[in-house]
Amino acid sequence: MNRIPVMIVEDDLRASYVLESTINQHTDFYVVAVCESLLEAELKAEAFEPELIMVDISLPDGNGIDLIKSLKNNGVQAAFIMTTAEREAATIEKVIQLGVMDYLVKPIRMSRVLQALNDYLDFRKRLTQNDKIDQQDIDALFRKNAAIDNSRKTPKGIDEHTLEKLTQYITTLDDTSFTAKDIGEAVNLSRITARRYLEYLEAQGQVCMTLDYKTGGRPKQRYMKMA
Repeated sequence: MNRIPVMIVEDDLRASYVLESTINQHTDFYVVAVCESLLEAELKAEAFEPELIMVDISLPDGNGIDLIKSLKNNGVQAAFIMTTAEREAATIEKVIQLGVMDYLVKPIRMSRVLQALNDYLDFRKRLTQNDKIDQQDIDALFRKNAAIDNSRKTPKGIDEHTLEKLTQYITTLDDTSFTAKDIGEAVNLSRITARRYLEYLEAQGQVCMTLDYKTGGRPKQRYMKMA
């Protein structure tokens, strides 16, 4: 399957970096354009034809909700995921009425971005694999049920024994921050595998991720254990 082109509309540097780095790490997606304003987004949506667009609500020259309406009115065929710090019920209601696929609340977590991407893949697959869709798949598309595997205590890709080993090691650390590379070397995992486990622990509220901008280059992801 060809990788799915994604456009990011975000004026917050940290949020934009988390989105771009996480999307580009996913084997099925890649970032085709990054925008910081409505005007730039309208131009790049036409030029790059993204299939999925991540949109912040608050932008320097307007509102992300208005941008989605404008792009749809101009014939842009894309799915939308909202990224915002806003949690007002009225705003969320407007977004739902627009048919937005997902709603990510800032500060954005990599694990939650990956979940949104995988949910979109599942949605796309259910729509395209057959000409007709049965009731169970329709219910899943409209999120009226959740497919939960009760036979596992951890999600796919997270081994319980490895998770326990990694978690126990983190409990021995002091309050200094650490990287996925640090953890991988300590418990004999690759950096990529260690980061996957850290993202899972972040989603569980056991560690928190911050970006270190004092690297002289691209920001580095650092983690700290939660009290």
